[in-house]
Amino acid sequence: MSQVVRAWADGCYDMVHFGHANSLRQAKALADYLMVGVHTDEEITMHKGPPVFCQEERYRMVRAIKWVDEVIEGAPYVTTVETLDKYGADFSVHGNDITMTADGTDTYHLVKSADRYKEVERTQGVSTTDLVGRMLLMTKSHQLKGDKEYEVSGPLKGISAQQIDWH
Repeated sequence: MSQVVRAWADGCYDMVHFGHANSLRQAKALADYLMVGVHTDEEITMHKGPPVFCQEERYRMVRAIKWVDEVIEGAPYVTTVETLDKYGADFSVHGNDITMTADGTDTYHLVKSADRYKEVERTQGVSTTDLVGRMLLMTKSHQLKGDKEYEVSGPLKGISAQQIDWH
């Protein structure tokens, strides 16, 4: 009789994107059953700043990823051996980018020292931080225009709506 290998992955999963899905795909390849812990809004705000999506939205997004067998709501920001044991996980899986607490502590240091940590490749070129930056750049031209954003220029400048023949 073979034992079911159970893996634990956790994170913020804010603005879920291909990088998140790819990480969870790789994690699932290491195990028969993948549990994914999703941090609360409060924990994320304390360590990184406020998330874009609320925790209920993030729980739903992660549940929709096909490699996820179970979502654990309110996962602790620092992954502990006790958390792995509580959920029957053999090991924790995370990308090869370092995740830190607000005070600079590696969030996986406890499971790493217990030899219950495995790493997968981070998807290069995509992260929630990058996506937020891209969105801000896309709106930069609108921000620079300020009050002049809706100012009319060209042949209609100075003409009121009543003066235009709309027919």
